[in-house]
Amino acid sequence: MIRIMSTTKSRRPMARRSRREEYSETTRAALVTSALEMFAENGYAETSLDAIASAARVTKGALYHHFPGGKKALFAAAFDAIEQQVHVRLVTAAKEHDGEPWEAARAGLRAFLDICLEPTYRRVVWQEGPHVMGFGAWWECEERYSLGMIGAVLAKLMDAGQIERLPIDPLARTLSGALAGAATAMSIAEDPQRVRAEFETVIARLLAGLRPSA
Repeated sequence: MIRIMSTTKSRRPMARRSRREEYSETTRAALVTSALEMFAENGYAETSLDAIASAARVTKGALYHHFPGGKKALFAAAFDAIEQQVHVRLVTAAKEHDGEPWEAARAGLRAFLDICLEPTYRRVVWQEGPHVMGFGAWWECEERYSLGMIGAVLAKLMDAGQIERLPIDPLARTLSGALAGAATAMSIAEDPQRVRAEFETVIARLLAGLRPSA
């Protein structure tokens, strides 16, 4: 079961939150967790706010208190939550190869493609996201999470002399597009495992093509 943890931070480390604040954060996290699970299982159109509130064990009034924008606002929060989780997992995968930029990049690629096979991420982000949020808003969210990370990986590879030094922004956007293409293809494929393997081969080959000539 997916659990959404509060990410609220205080500027005063020793400051204690009131019981009301703690309850409010717990309620919001329960709503986002329930929404994410139900959107993944049933899809956006077939998921009702009543069902989400019931699963989270809160009233519908409490739901609207936290999400005045209703179901669309709750979907955006669920989308953001899973993207944050994936970001942490990708950073962790790369850190296992600290000091080895090329291996870190390959580990990040493998981790991302594996995550794209997971039902919740696959459905909420790649199947439902563009339709519910609208393509422009969805793509903006995707770039917010992906471009910075991809750019950082490319910068490390360039600094280590493992790929040619090229303008990072267009290169990051090109790679981001390739990864989005892989995720989209897997989300609609009858055999996503086969598609995943094919995209890993192709994207790894594209990266290898950036390595300096001997």
